[in-house]
Amino acid sequence: MIKVSNLNISFGENVVLNGVDLEVPNGSTIVVLGRSGIGKSVLLKCLVRLIEPDTGQIEIDGKSVLNLKIKELNELRKEIGFLFQSAALYDSMNVEENLAFPLKRHTELSDKEIKTRIIEMLDMVGLQEALKKMPTELSGGMKKRIGFARSLILYPKIMLYDEPTTGLDPVTSKEITRLILKMQERFKMTSVVVTHDMICALSVADQIVMLEDGKFMFKGSTNELIKSSDVFLKNFLSTNLENYPKDPSERR
Repeated sequence: MIKVSNLNISFGENVVLNGVDLEVPNGSTIVVLGRSGIGKSVLLKCLVRLIEPDTGQIEIDGKSVLNLKIKELNELRKEIGFLFQSAALYDSMNVEENLAFPLKRHTELSDKEIKTRIIEMLDMVGLQEALKKMPTELSGGMKKRIGFARSLILYPKIMLYDEPTTGLDPVTSKEITRLILKMQERFKMTSVVVTHDMICALSVADQIVMLEDGKFMFKGSTNELIKSSDVFLKNFLSTNLENYPKDPSERR
């Protein structure tokens, strides 16, 4: 579903991505790990051309993203949900208006159908009571859930998550992780999750990649990551897995 080949991007003298290759099979979830500021979010934004890479190729669902004209790119973007780190809600709109915005812009649904879709999404994220609330009335976790609902409202084939649990307390982080799993199981989407939250990463990933110095220094399963003898990986993991359940059945 997603194929990245020899992707390069620099900001001035700062090399962020240096020949990155990545393949995400249809229906799978890949987690991109790495330290803060290492370029994980840049990679996500390159996938939908919010940032233009210097060189390389990106294919999504067989389409060469970097060669698409703007109209074709916007059509492709309708099939991609993007949960931004900040949730990116419109402050001047209430929750209902935030969720209605993409439906009014990109579909021909009636007002009744739009309302039904909004209620469905709020029900899935457990925030039916927030329909008329303004973003300023929502907690960080609630904003993230509403952002999640809006990113799903067009029934995308692909979901991109930019630090979905950053800034949240451990309980809310676990709720967001479970919500990601619930949506994956329901919609069978292809997903890329950018995070440095190891508990979230190991809970949702089919495959994990580790970004360091502009390249992927590791690609493999969660078990391969945990069992790795690489010193950098072991140090990265050691401070993040104190509360990670040993029993796989307790991780989700």
